[in-house]
Amino acid sequence: VGGFRVYTKGASEIVMKKCSFLVGEGGKVEAFTAAHQDRLVQTVIEPMAKDGLRTISIAYRDFVPGKADKNQVHYDPSTGEPNFETMGEDNVIANMTCFCVVGIEDPVRDEVPAAIVQCQRAGITVRMVTGDNINTARAIATKCGIIKPGDNYLVLEGKEFNKRVRDPHTNEIRQDLLD
Repeated sequence: VGGFRVYTKGASEIVMKKCSFLVGEGGKVEAFTAAHQDRLVQTVIEPMAKDGLRTISIAYRDFVPGKADKNQVHYDPSTGEPNFETMGEDNVIANMTCFCVVGIEDPVRDEVPAAIVQCQRAGITVRMVTGDNINTARAIATKCGIIKPGDNYLVLEGKEFNKRVRDPHTNEIRQDLLD
């Protein structure tokens, strides 16, 4: 009895990569394979993102003084507690158990769509840069009026955007590539 439970939370795509286990049906801990993760992305995370929700996963890892189950780590209780410093963060938050995916809506403020229209009428081309999942970004841009269904618009992930605006030889941002 006893021990320590370490929690982490963050963007689902990142947290899930740190998980080897999942709390499944009936609270049973099961292996969280790459195929299972892909299925969760397709059936849970992407539909939430398309609705404009940001998804966050929550995971844990148990450090126990007694016999460790498959998703737990044994530590020597005579040392007091696990030495998390020596282990390093990457080892502490590896092989975690995912137990929750939540969708959070950060609603567009009421005045934003009107401000976007005002800018567009003034001849300003409005662009949005965000760290959100690409589907979440697309849904939010649509709610704001930055893009409209049927328009010819472009949505890029950060990696592709950087490739398009940086000089291939110097890796510096070039204004002519932004324009």
